Amino acid sequence: MTVTAQSFIDALHRLEGERDVDGIAALFAPDAVISNPLVENQGEEGPAAFWGAYRKSFDDIRSEFSTILEQGGQIALEWRSTGAAKGRPFAYEGVSILEAGDKVTAFRTYFDSAKLGRELTGQG
Repeated sequence: MTVTAQSFIDALHRLEGERDVDGIAALFAPDAVISNPLVENQGEEGPAAFWGAYRKSFDDIRSEFSTILEQGGQIALEWRSTGAAKGRPFAYEGVSILEAGDKVTAFRTYFDSAKLGRELTGQG
């Protein structure tokens, strides 16, 4: 099965709502490169470790997608995530780029880490 934007979004929503780390990690190749402004994981434990840590960072979270582009194994997603962390509400936006075929081989997310930090500490 080819990983599509929708299959990734569905797995992300299960991670956010049901804490299903295995479902999203299964979309990734064992040697997938995963990065964002705060973290980079690579190797067999990378996907599960990355997504597990991501979900544990928030009390609750929900991502909505405003732009979804998909062409030839390249996926671009523009998103906004809202929720709470340590009892504080937050909202932040970004873009995720995926390289995918049967599995995701690269996942890179870009967002303003300083803004997110301010929101999570109540200083924004």
